[in-house]
Amino acid sequence: MAIKNYIWDFDGTLFDTYPAMVEGAEKALRHFDVVLSKKEIYRIMKQESTQTLRKQYGLSEEEFGPLFHQYEQESTLLSAPFEDTEKVLRILKERGAKHYILTHRNTASTWNLLEKFGIENLIDEVIGIDQDFPRKPAPDAINYLIATFELMKADTLMIGDRRLDILAGKNAGILTCLYDLDHFLGEIPADFIVTQLSEIPTI
Repeated sequence: MAIKNYIWDFDGTLFDTYPAMVEGAEKALRHFDVVLSKKEIYRIMKQESTQTLRKQYGLSEEEFGPLFHQYEQESTLLSAPFEDTEKVLRILKERGAKHYILTHRNTASTWNLLEKFGIENLIDEVIGIDQDFPRKPAPDAINYLIATFELMKADTLMIGDRRLDILAGKNAGILTCLYDLDHFLGEIPADFIVTQLSEIPTI
């Protein structure tokens, strides 16, 4: 059966936002006298999550979150789509596919970035962290999309660059695809693994 519905992670999957995110996290940690290299921050974010990073140093979301987001937004490092993002979204859309985004980013900032690069019309819905669903790997947000848009699980694919994206898809009972840019994530039980977004239309 052909895949008709694509549920995308955003950061590190559709958009290369990690440079600004890592800079934001580095500055926020420094505010609490935590000095960590950008390479190590990136590794923790990719293998685990930003939440793991702050918890590792005993910081609450209330302490760390606002600073992290402020410094990320102030970063001069460009957050932009990956080279193949628009092309892949358009190819699949022309086949009749629907695109949904499930992200730990704020919903409005996600739409703002999509609009900045003129690809918001390719996306059917964005579920951000401010919509109060439990964080991935919990399946609740995916289950909401399935129920709201009457998606068939058998032709719905979750695509992400981290273990928690794949586990969220697995927990919701849909197909999963790992976008593996770094090759340091270890064994992740994805149904498909790609190293370039341009491979996804061939799945």
